[in-house]
Amino acid sequence: MLGEERALQAKGLGPPHTDARLRLFGAKSESEVRVTLFRDTAAWCPYCQKVWLLLEEKRIPYRLDKINMRSYGDKPRWFLDKVPNGLLPAIEIDGNFMTDSLPIMQALDQTFSGEGTPRMVPPPGPERDRASKLLGLERELFGAWCSLTFQPGKGLMDRNERAFMATLRRVDEALGESTGPWFLDSADHPTLVDLQYVSHVERMLASALYWKGIQIRGSGRFSNLEAWLAAFEERPAYLATKSDYYTHVMDIPPQYGPGFSVDEAREAAAAIDGRGGSWSLPLDLQGSAFEPLAPLQAALGDAAARHEAAFELVANHAAVVRFAARGTGAPGRKRFQAPLADPYATPNEQAVAAVDVCLRHVAAALISGAEETAAAAEADLAAVKGADGGRALSACLIYLRDRIGVPRDMSQPAAMNLRAHLNALIALC
Repeated sequence: MLGEERALQAKGLGPPHTDARLRLFGAKSESEVRVTLFRDTAAWCPYCQKVWLLLEEKRIPYRLDKINMRSYGDKPRWFLDKVPNGLLPAIEIDGNFMTDSLPIMQALDQTFSGEGTPRMVPPPGPERDRASKLLGLERELFGAWCSLTFQPGKGLMDRNERAFMATLRRVDEALGESTGPWFLDSADHPTLVDLQYVSHVERMLASALYWKGIQIRGSGRFSNLEAWLAAFEERPAYLATKSDYYTHVMDIPPQYGPGFSVDEAREAAAAIDGRGGSWSLPLDLQGSAFEPLAPLQAALGDAAARHEAAFELVANHAAVVRFAARGTGAPGRKRFQAPLADPYATPNEQAVAAVDVCLRHVAAALISGAEETAAAAEADLAAVKGADGGRALSACLIYLRDRIGVPRDMSQPAAMNLRAHLNALIALC
């Protein structure tokens, strides 16, 4: 099934996926494609996510080129020749380049507005006026989030928390003014307003919980926001772009600056980054009160999540082995803002064979079950763990585990499984 999807993706067909480099949406061939999207390689950028979603929701045929953000890598010369400031997202429409997500989305909606194509911007009138006000409210929410997240504590007498929560209530109330789950009544699908909000709200859910101990989702305080998020999670296009909390709390500081923790956040933070045992077997994919799976993901079940993780591991096995062997290799000559990013690191060649053995056992456990494969794994590890008792091998597996990103590498349930199965093997080292 996964192999068949990959074959379809190569032809510009199939469901949305982070690795889909061509999306035809009914176009007869690539020669008819007028749009090229340039978005970040790791799928960290919230502004790239907005444009990516709009292209998928409007079913606009497009090509994709992935470009590094400056926080984790260098940009290729050919891209800087086209876009000298290097900004992402960037888009090429009929040979013309644009940057800045909001004008890009507006231009795409205007350019591709034929019959049967969802409109993302309402025509002039009351709904357009409402959309403009809502876009202003989104900027207020973003500002309140920044003040809360990137300053110590929660502000004098919790002022920053109160301002953020008050603004979030205004957003919830605005959603309650429409008859459906979306911000505007003029459409039965997410519009530009919804897309402008969702990428940063997604990051707010993770960061407010991780650094400030504020649980937004599942708190019972924002019923309209809950319904809006649930409506997004019914859309395959959104799930293809959606990250998990761990990836977000790793990718936010390199882009915005460090988040400041408070004591109340310790339990949630430990659950998000695995220190609290959440990355351990047996997994309960629906057991997390902090970060529940989307129903479409949960419905696939644990076996599907394990098999996806195994598929992604095996499909790129040789490269993943060498990547993990960087854990005891030499750091790169150039460092970047993201502390876990080291694109110029070199692997420890002496560790490659042992890491290869370990990852083969991880794949076997994902497919056949950890208990069923544990004895064979333990026997093989005894032969390859080395004179240091497995410390170097553990470092390589930890290096890989901590760098699994969603959706760049796989979906949230697959990532949960791969991290937990890596931890099971680390425990044997």
